[in-house]
Amino acid sequence: MKRLGLAVAAVLMSASVGFAQSSEVRLSKEPFAVNAEKLSSYLQLTPGQANEVAEINAYFIEKQSESLRASSKLQGKKMHQAVYGNLKLMKKALTPEQYRKYVVLLNITNNNNRLMGINAIPDVYLADNK
Repeated sequence: MKRLGLAVAAVLMSASVGFAQSSEVRLSKEPFAVNAEKLSSYLQLTPGQANEVAEINAYFIEKQSESLRASSKLQGKKMHQAVYGNLKLMKKALTPEQYRKYVVLLNITNNNNRLMGINAIPDVYLADNK
């Protein structure tokens, strides 16, 4: 009976330790990349917009890579800056309707990634009026 009690206690302790470790938010080691061709089709971008969006995506991937190379204390802050910088640039490049669709798409993709255990970018529930 003592062995059973010890076994149950050991299982509970290991499960609680595992749960505590998984609750930490850790960013993926790979930058969050958007397929520019599919995005262009989905948002119905003009050729000028498509070029600008491709440049913004390349810049976003570069900034994400910089944040992933940063110390663990600064990673979250730098990734936050990369995401909001991307959104600011996209807001200038896209029409209001395209920007709304972009933010929705980004949030859906991010939420789906999180369901699979991939924390690529911080939450971006943002369609601010600035």
